[in-house]
Amino acid sequence: MNNQELIQKMKKDMELRNFSHYTYDSYLGKTKDLIKYFGEKNLEEVTVDELRTFLLEHLKDKRKLEDSSINYYNSVIRFVYEVTLDKVLNKRQLPMRKKKKKMYKVLTKEELSTFFNAVDDFKFKTIFMLIYGSGLRIGEIEKLQVQDIDSKNMRIFVREGKGNKERYTVLPEKSLEMLREYWTKYRPKGIDSDAMFFDATNKPINVYVIRTHFREYRRKAGISEEYRVHGLRHNFATNLIENGADILEVKELLGHSNIRSTMVYVHIANKDVKVKSPLDVLMEGEENGENSGNIK
Repeated sequence: MNNQELIQKMKKDMELRNFSHYTYDSYLGKTKDLIKYFGEKNLEEVTVDELRTFLLEHLKDKRKLEDSSINYYNSVIRFVYEVTLDKVLNKRQLPMRKKKKKMYKVLTKEELSTFFNAVDDFKFKTIFMLIYGSGLRIGEIEKLQVQDIDSKNMRIFVREGKGNKERYTVLPEKSLEMLREYWTKYRPKGIDSDAMFFDATNKPINVYVIRTHFREYRRKAGISEEYRVHGLRHNFATNLIENGADILEVKELLGHSNIRSTMVYVHIANKDVKVKSPLDVLMEGEENGENSGNIK
């Protein structure tokens, strides 16, 4: 099977499994990365040792991808070989990398304000504030349609979320105000599309355009390059918890399947929440004469 035939069969394999739009496009894109890396060689002829070199030397050492990204490529490789090519793959020689537990990067309220103030394009300010205010993924903004905005119930219908899941999330009053202004003043006229946002060529906006503008305004605001568009979603969850939201409610708003995915934000929030140490409480009691002992 040559690479062109492989791509066609892979598309059918993914359609048969009803992959979400995001997984479909992502798997396809990473498979094309594989094909490009191995040049004229058909993937069917690539050895396990060559795949190990791709994962370790190309992705880790050269491109310096994070463990989660390398593992994602590994998942794509397993799909390509075990499903599309119907080959037995020695997965012990292609193990998933053990991921380090890493705290998400979130911005302080002051940094968020600085970032939003740096965005001088109303359309992109509307987009970035909506991502933060509703906890949307970048791909969910790409797929957002006019009819998804439920102003009566102040919620947003999220279609084709991660894992092909649908959900509702909160619609901020400020975002509704901005969306109405965007619709009136900035949305292209005469467009036969239900998409909410469009690029400079009047085509429905895509994640590449959003990321490009985010990097531009991030630099302008002096925000660390470690902070990505997805960080706005992390800030949404963290700030909700800091403001007293129930963890199960946050889980539903984010569209998480497992509560463990949501719990990480509890640990992040605790870094910034002003929690008083029990030692300080004890010492205050000593000073006020409320404790029977006397600590010197």
